[in-house]
Amino acid sequence: MFKRIFIFYLVLTSSLAAQEQITITMGNVFGDPQQGAMPTHTPRVQELISQKISEYTNGQIKWVILPGKRPDGINMFRSPSMVAENDQIQATSVPAFFLPRVPEVMIQSIPFLFEGAEHSRRFMGSAPANWLSEKIEEAYGVKVLGHLYNAAYVSINSTTPVREPEDFAGKIINGFDKTWDPMWDNIKPKERRFIGFNEAMTGILVAPESDFDVNIGMLQNNHGQQLHKRFTHTTLVPNFYNIFYTMMINRDVWNGLSDFQREGILRAFKEGQAASIAYQTDTTFWAIQRNQAEGVIFHILTDTEQVRWKSEFHDKIRNSVIANSENPNKTSDMIKKIEALVDDLRWR
Repeated sequence: MFKRIFIFYLVLTSSLAAQEQITITMGNVFGDPQQGAMPTHTPRVQELISQKISEYTNGQIKWVILPGKRPDGINMFRSPSMVAENDQIQATSVPAFFLPRVPEVMIQSIPFLFEGAEHSRRFMGSAPANWLSEKIEEAYGVKVLGHLYNAAYVSINSTTPVREPEDFAGKIINGFDKTWDPMWDNIKPKERRFIGFNEAMTGILVAPESDFDVNIGMLQNNHGQQLHKRFTHTTLVPNFYNIFYTMMINRDVWNGLSDFQREGILRAFKEGQAASIAYQTDTTFWAIQRNQAEGVIFHILTDTEQVRWKSEFHDKIRNSVIANSENPNKTSDMIKKIEALVDDLRWR
């Protein structure tokens, strides 16, 4: 009897040892961190997920993340379609504007829809988040693993103080693409342009010939874009938007994995979701300190100011998102469900 068990054990262990490791390559939309700078939080989360996938699948899955700077010419703006086609990558993690076939993801752009990090944490895995996942899966033919918290603070960099919505009037502004057009229905900037991240990293916004009065962007980009050289004021606006990255994997690759492997990937991803809140907070504090050290006059929007900003901007973007959706009534209902996620956090 003992001999039979021993032989069975040898066959089992030999079979496991012979199992080939599966490599899943993930597209990466983030550039490499600057020398000496704190790495951006979402790449840190991606690396954590990669490490945990290896751990929770006993090394059966090797999750490889492409570097930020690539000589291979891969266009990451196509990454959802590339994942669906198994074209060089089998997985990716992308923001809402990479998913134009699902306009409902722009719910994340509604100003002050979310009220803080705990509200954002409750969104991940909620019914509205699952609804968006299903729409993305249907539109792009992929398997969505879920959503990672990425950003909640808008940095308003300006040559003169911006404290009220009216302070944008008559200014030349960089930031926010056409998706945000409705928010300027009442307050009219002199001109709006859109300089992308990579171009801004060359210093074009602060070049001697620059005529920008205001730059709207992400706080952690201020240092790399050298914004302090021109924009002597920074106003930080909490929860003006709440950006989540959607992580997805090729559907056939996912279906070809064992239950054990899929469970390991999902377990790793859930840990990444939890870490994304803390990592984002780390980056925010680091960026605030860096911004202040560079000599700008720093202001965090007060509660009273936030009420006025929400009154001016919230409904315009909310109504636009609903109007542009496939099913306005369903989208309106999901927005209400997102609002309700925070109800029991409020003082009564």
